Amino acid sequence: MKTSGTPRETFKTVASHRTEYEHPIKLEKGESVTLGERAPEENWKDWIWAENSKGAGGWVPIQLINCPEDGTRGIVLEDYSARELNVDPGEEIVKIKTLNGWTWVHRASDREEGWIPNETIGDEAAQTAENGRP
Repeated sequence: MKTSGTPRETFKTVASHRTEYEHPIKLEKGESVTLGERAPEENWKDWIWAENSKGAGGWVPIQLINCPEDGTRGIVLEDYSARELNVDPGEEIVKIKTLNGWTWVHRASDREEGWIPNETIGDEAAQTAENGRP
């Protein structure tokens, strides 16, 4: 996943997170995807189910897909991975990008990267993330 040269913030996780998806979807900029339903939950409203040409599917932030009016197909606007990072409380993480209640981070100890839910990094960090800062 590409990241900008914006200064990054370091936080400690306050809760654990474990991924539910063994094989997360990876998409490339310009790739065509078949679009499914939008997530029904209020806190997931800006996520949409997308499948690539190989039939692999996953939840993708709607901002990363150019959706035509019919809403059945879309074009990916930037490289994307749905990889989630398993974390435990007290781990030092560096926040890279935030979208729709989730933050793409790398763990300081091993530089492994992935998405974690904002509540995993605590109220202050989640607030900072949702106020438009990367």
